[in-house]
Amino acid sequence: MPYKLHRSVFKRMRQNAKRRERNRVVRGSMRAVLRAIRTKRSLDDVLERLAWKISTDDRGELIKHVNARMYSIVDRALKKGVIHRNKAARHKMQIAKWINHLSA
Repeated sequence: MPYKLHRSVFKRMRQNAKRRERNRVVRGSMRAVLRAIRTKRSLDDVLERLAWKISTDDRGELIKHVNARMYSIVDRALKKGVIHRNKAARHKMQIAKWINHLSA
């Protein structure tokens, strides 16, 4: 057994398990957004894949809401320390590129 039999070791293992699960959820939601914009090119396909229900009639408003929500997911992962700030910037650039593709 690689661990010593100390209470602090077992406490640290419990803490790490909780943190790993929390990080996995945050990372998974971020990766779902990025996977959706890479595979599905249209806005309707992405909203369907992510199961987001955004009710608005104006397409411009819909794009703004989707953009803000995607940025929020990436920023949350950054704030929680799941990803590095350069990686967050790169992902936000990919989202912006996809949004500009929709607007054109």
